[in-house]
Amino acid sequence: MRILFNHGLTPGELYSNTPERVCTRKWTWITKTYGKTMTYEDALADPFRYCFGLILNRVIDDRVRFRVPVKTEGYIDFEIVDGDKFEFQRQNGRFSEIDFIESDFTGYALNYFYKTKAYQKRMPIYIGGELKKKFLENINSGVKYYTIKDVTINDFIDPVHEKFNTFTRAEIKRLLIHGFMRMHSAIKFGCVVSIISSRHINCLAYIGQLSLVPEKQIKEYSMRKDKKLRKIEGWKKTPFDGYYYIGLNPKGLENWYNLNKANRVITIFKNIIPRKIKEELYYKDKEMWIFRFKRKTFKGWSYWAEDLKMRDLEYLGKSYDRKFTPSTMTWQELKKEYEKEQRRNN
Repeated sequence: MRILFNHGLTPGELYSNTPERVCTRKWTWITKTYGKTMTYEDALADPFRYCFGLILNRVIDDRVRFRVPVKTEGYIDFEIVDGDKFEFQRQNGRFSEIDFIESDFTGYALNYFYKTKAYQKRMPIYIGGELKKKFLENINSGVKYYTIKDVTINDFIDPVHEKFNTFTRAEIKRLLIHGFMRMHSAIKFGCVVSIISSRHINCLAYIGQLSLVPEKQIKEYSMRKDKKLRKIEGWKKTPFDGYYYIGLNPKGLENWYNLNKANRVITIFKNIIPRKIKEELYYKDKEMWIFRFKRKTFKGWSYWAEDLKMRDLEYLGKSYDRKFTPSTMTWQELKKEYEKEQRRNN
């Protein structure tokens, strides 16, 4: 099964709207240093991406626990699975690459542990490339992964600064702490994080749940994507204009179109969830016709619309066209547009 990872926050997205107290570098400095090969956010995120790779290597090589620089407790450590639990999970596909004789019937995995108000939670860390190869080779060689000591962000500032010496040491420290604080708050909010390799940094890691059952993974993808968009919107501090959006797929639009003229305007749609962020509608279906409420309201990120009439909406455009200016189309013109679309598809 093919799994998409674009529902996870990337390092560049963790640095969206980075405040000046963290880094005062401007776009002109980024283009002068890196050229136009990367965005401003990705340039700020490169030290974090490199540091994350160093941390995972240090954790695997020296069997240490990394304490995340946040006020609430958070750390990267090993999960040890043995006994009946190991046998059960191995039968279900987990730890299939581990030699159970050499590992003494014990499985090891990396987890991101964090503390909530009620109890401690954990999120699995999936690693790839050379990191995964090294981790498996060590386990199959009989290495027992028990935490020996703790390490902090201060242990990695100097090697990161040596790699990115165009930043000052103080800027490196602020950037790393800022990235980990945002990653920690995003994970607690319900987001997943995808650490992908850049053009000169090799680090592959995914912090989040994965399922080999397609239905569960699709549900997980949709939920985490919504969380990601809402978290980025909060970081950008974009003022809310009061308008909510809905999307109708071709089937829903066809149901409306087949009604007589009098009922089209007063049709009440059931099971519709208006959304504050219109980008959440892009991936809900392959094709969506986007509508916006004519009146402003404030009801959170989304809400359940029990009494939604077509006359309360104005048409914006189709999701794949990404046209989001209010349309002056009448319902007769919208009908012709829909007929034209159907002829093109047929």
